[in-house]
Amino acid sequence: MNVPWLTVPGEQPQGAATGTLAVCFAPTGAHGSTFASWRGRLPEDTTLAFVAPPGRGTRVDEEPVIDMAAYAEATAAGIRELRGGRRLVLIGVSLGALLAYETCRRLLDSGVPVARLCAVAGQCPGDFHGRGEEVTVEDARAFVAGTGLTDPELLADPEFEEVLLPPVIADLRLAAGYDGRRGAVPQVELRAVWATEDPHVPEVTVRRWAEWTGGDCTLMSVEGGHYAHQENPAAVISACLDGLPGTRPSRRSVLGAGATAVASTVLGLGAVASSAPAARADAATGTGSVSFDGDPTDPVGLAVAMIRQNTSNPGDGAVTLPLARMLQGIFRAAGVGTEIVPTPKDGNVHFFARVPGSGPATKKPLVLLGHSDVVPAIGDTWQTDPFAGEIRDGKLYGRGSLDMKGVNAAFVAALLRHVREGAAFDRDIVFWSDCDEEQGPYGVRWFLTEHPGKVTAGAVITEGGWVLDQRDGTTPMIASLTCNDKRSLLLRLETASYATHTSKPFSGQAVIRLGEVLDQLGQWRAHIRPNALSRRYFAELAEATTDRPFAQALREMLGARTDRQRDRAGEAAVRLSGTPELHNAMLRTTLAFTAARSGYYPSIVPGTATAEFRAAFLPGAEDPGRIVAELRSLIGNRATLSVVGNPGETEQQALDRLRGYLATPDSDYDTDVFRAWQSAVRRTHPGVRATACQFEAVTSAVPFREQNVPVYGMYPFTVNRDMLKRMHGTDEHIGVEALRQGTETVYQLLAGLRTDA
Repeated sequence: MNVPWLTVPGEQPQGAATGTLAVCFAPTGAHGSTFASWRGRLPEDTTLAFVAPPGRGTRVDEEPVIDMAAYAEATAAGIRELRGGRRLVLIGVSLGALLAYETCRRLLDSGVPVARLCAVAGQCPGDFHGRGEEVTVEDARAFVAGTGLTDPELLADPEFEEVLLPPVIADLRLAAGYDGRRGAVPQVELRAVWATEDPHVPEVTVRRWAEWTGGDCTLMSVEGGHYAHQENPAAVISACLDGLPGTRPSRRSVLGAGATAVASTVLGLGAVASSAPAARADAATGTGSVSFDGDPTDPVGLAVAMIRQNTSNPGDGAVTLPLARMLQGIFRAAGVGTEIVPTPKDGNVHFFARVPGSGPATKKPLVLLGHSDVVPAIGDTWQTDPFAGEIRDGKLYGRGSLDMKGVNAAFVAALLRHVREGAAFDRDIVFWSDCDEEQGPYGVRWFLTEHPGKVTAGAVITEGGWVLDQRDGTTPMIASLTCNDKRSLLLRLETASYATHTSKPFSGQAVIRLGEVLDQLGQWRAHIRPNALSRRYFAELAEATTDRPFAQALREMLGARTDRQRDRAGEAAVRLSGTPELHNAMLRTTLAFTAARSGYYPSIVPGTATAEFRAAFLPGAEDPGRIVAELRSLIGNRATLSVVGNPGETEQQALDRLRGYLATPDSDYDTDVFRAWQSAVRRTHPGVRATACQFEAVTSAVPFREQNVPVYGMYPFTVNRDMLKRMHGTDEHIGVEALRQGTETVYQLLAGLRTDA
């Protein structure tokens, strides 16, 4: 311990002349142990210090401080003594954000520079007016229960309550007496971090921090709840510490991405994302634009520029306006009309470019639909910055390179090549970059509902089918255009026992039981039941492959008359496939496990544990209600399995809605667009079979299919197993030459719709 108000844990340097000193302020009622998981995760030149106020931890016998000024003065004095020559970062969580803010004011007033102030899941100073309302024990109990600070069973234990409630009461009184409007706004770089699943401090509240600094304010988002600094420490650390001048990232894998976690979560307010070029945000709206100086018919350059536009979707939609403005500049320079349509979320927009047809207005437009949002790139180690668009060994790396900015680049480059040639099409060609495909409320369905008639599509091409090679990895084998999607259902598991002190563990703990049930579900396999589209695809694949055992297994599977025969042959076909995960998903219902949660305090064995997973269904195959019943029978009474529907939906309503989606008929493949694609494949991949296919994932097709508009899916470039495994994953990439060849396929498809050819 350096001074009573600060603790430096472990074997860390306590008075270094260089590097960074990160001082952490705990949430209401907590102490330094709330940051225990941060040790070893920090950049290697960073020292971690906890604020250790009276009334808790090693100072539990001292009288708590309930005056903000006294608290901040004492902390600032401790920091001045400990700092040495290091750059200083203050990080506050929840109430700790206010404590860090007031401490920052005093440090700056005394001439001590603060490199960065970070407010994590905290209300801004303007939300507090110093009225000094009385805080009771009941208020403290309600706060603890409402925020999930501890298990309700433990709160009912008088001995535990005696330890827990006094610091909570003290901190609530501290906040009640605080008036944030007093004092000058500090001139400091500020990062305001919003936790996407925080029910107590929403994004709109975190955004108000921009008003409380005279310096740059960057709004970040991380996955997790109100205590995200414990649930998702790597992301919070990266959000707070990335980009400091002179810092060196930790060698530990959890922070191997360095600036990655920050780059993937920037939402606006003056954000600068990592070292890759990115949109400079407008201070008020979090929007901006980046010009594109390359050749717009070069798909590789376009894909790089798109990847560098960080459009990470934290769950409620991405900020896509900078990318839309870049696209607008590209199309306008080519003489193509464009439109940007905003949604109710700031910076979240749809982009359209329309090349008018020249023939009689008898054919409705062909829509090239590509989503601009991408999943986040936080928590896992990348070889490259996921938003740098780096090309290495003939591969283009970056979040969205495969899903689906590479496809978008192929769409744009191919279309603009035709425009440059003065093409005349037999219908309008519309490029639509939508914003909320991964998650969020303002995607295609919202747009078609809110703007009826604005896009009257005759056919849609979006993401979907793959081009696969033979086993040699170089000879193209088969190309597919998907004509229907799988549909998924979110399911939740919960196990329960009882909560207790960690000194008294017992058999049947909730976490252990959850693990056992998950292991059992992980071993479960649905019957192999290919639908009509899958049967068509695998019949073509059996003819296309040069692998005789693989072809034989496929034919046996398609000819099987019983579940047992089909399962045996199908399992053999999957084992022999060069892309087993892909082909398995095209043959049966699958389970994908996405989240597990339990625990909230380091000395408590939690009484409940939950996990979530998605069951994905083939149209025309399994009934989702039957699968749910089968899974419940499998796990018995060891866990509770529930269907997670839309807000307000019953389980039956959610299942019926899914059945409706699964009943959507396949897109007709006896159309001029499908035939134009087949002709294009023959030109770019001579001898390769081009077939209709079942997509293994979900796209934005349903709203169009409900209007009887055919929707086709394509990833026009060749992929392999490694590339497919990295979709939505670490080191997502595509082949540079494959992207160029895929763009040629799109170009040839559009050429089939020209009237001047």
